[in-house]
Amino acid sequence: MQTTNIGAMGAPEQLIAEATVIGDRLLVFSCSMEKFEVPFSSLPALKRIPINERSNFVIANNGSYLYWESADIHLDLDAFRYVTDPKWKQKFDALKSTHDQVFGKAIATLRKKYKLRQSDIIGLSERQVSRIEKGEGSTKADTLRLFAKAHGMEFDAYLDAVANAIGHIPEEFTLF
Repeated sequence: MQTTNIGAMGAPEQLIAEATVIGDRLLVFSCSMEKFEVPFSSLPALKRIPINERSNFVIANNGSYLYWESADIHLDLDAFRYVTDPKWKQKFDALKSTHDQVFGKAIATLRKKYKLRQSDIIGLSERQVSRIEKGEGSTKADTLRLFAKAHGMEFDAYLDAVANAIGHIPEEFTLF
């Protein structure tokens, strides 16, 4: 069993006090003594941890996450809430959907500002670009690199430009 001694270092409902592996389940307690019993099969990240490595995690010194070094996996309490609390999952999914839509709108705004067509994003089909711009699913870093290249920008500069575009999207689209 792993424990942490963090005292009053923040919101107890966001910090991990104890965690242990019991069979095929991970048992986690927050500092507010909220209990999470999570099967290793319920999260893709947990599924990647070999059975003999499941107990080889540490709790971050500040209690903010569990870390499996061998698999390079960090999980916070929100990840456990997502699989154990249907209301939390619904709220998170709605928030993520809004985020994806705003992010997609910013990508589209930037593409149009640079007078690029969807077909100008080499390595992606017009359909893929359209789906990204509509916020249908998350966008991977490699995909964003293709957008950056099409815009003639370095990756970090492209991300900064997208962030700037998000800042200029009307407030009714950015309710997160």
